[in-house]
Amino acid sequence: MRKTAFILSAALLLLSGCIYPFRADIESESFDNIVVSGDILIGEPTRITLGYVYPLSAFPSEMRKEYPTGKLTIENDSGSSWKGVYQYRGAYVFDTSKAPASGKYRLRIELDDGREYETPWTGVKQTPVITDLRYAGTDDGVGLFLSLDGADSLWNFRWDYTETWEYHADYIPAFMFVPGLPEADRQNPSKIYREPDPSEINYTCWTTRNSIEPFLGSAEGQSDNRLSDVCFMTMQSTDIRISTLYSILLTVQGLSSEALAWHRHMNALSNETGSLFSPTPSEMRGNVVCTSDGTQTALGYVDVACRVSKRIYVPNTFYTRPYDPDVLLFFPAPDEDGNYDFDQEFRMGSAPVRGEEPSLTGVEWGPKR
Repeated sequence: MRKTAFILSAALLLLSGCIYPFRADIESESFDNIVVSGDILIGEPTRITLGYVYPLSAFPSEMRKEYPTGKLTIENDSGSSWKGVYQYRGAYVFDTSKAPASGKYRLRIELDDGREYETPWTGVKQTPVITDLRYAGTDDGVGLFLSLDGADSLWNFRWDYTETWEYHADYIPAFMFVPGLPEADRQNPSKIYREPDPSEINYTCWTTRNSIEPFLGSAEGQSDNRLSDVCFMTMQSTDIRISTLYSILLTVQGLSSEALAWHRHMNALSNETGSLFSPTPSEMRGNVVCTSDGTQTALGYVDVACRVSKRIYVPNTFYTRPYDPDVLLFFPAPDEDGNYDFDQEFRMGSAPVRGEEPSLTGVEWGPKR
């Protein structure tokens, strides 16, 4: 025991010796290196966004107002070009909906501060084929499955999605509460309750959400360039997204091997840091090069591709309501003097739901949600 205690004490002394004050030198950093996001898309509008590699000392308010500005041009090696139209927050849109799928393309950036960047001439990636997009029940909900075919020469894929779902509120209110009444009216049911206006009954709702990071897949190393039954999303049976009607629009494009490696590196840095086996934070150069100053760098990889989309609907047959809304209803209780503090109930997140007529004791309340 004495030997064990000595070893533990020595270990603690060694650990304490590794702790020392540290202050990151971030005060002198400024907005300098740029970030280029987006791909050149053939057959639809192209959206390219410029940003900065922000220093740790930057505040969110600074990030929202500081964006690189300048002239952006997409060029085809046949001599055609498309000018970018600035929208907001660093985003430029190009009308490449009728751009030819033949030839090679590059992006040229001329910033207002004099710096110039460009990407190498790149051919258009072959359009993948979505051979199957389906849903199927899982042990605890539903999964979405995707199958892709690269046809002749496409081995690497990227897909993004936009999901939209309908859902319903727990209750349709029979009464609305009127907060902040004078003291004399706070115990008068005809004053504290009123009938709701039709515009206030938000029972049917919709939400739309886009994927944040790209999903990546590769058939390299396989005998054929296909991906079969890839489960790219699962939803539990209690997920409100499948409570009524769920829809997802999947958009797929091809990737070069270099673009796939770059996206995988970025995903690993953003999602897998923080553990002993995480990738070491490092910079992986994309394909955006500063032609006016060799010391300047840019973060981003701009590929050239055609995309294909497909939509699928998921019914609510997989949904299991996680609770019974009626269990959450209650009748407000009076205080020791027999008075009701409905304002307090309202501030705490409750609201009137149902009752035959306005009364102090005959109206049930429930969560505002």
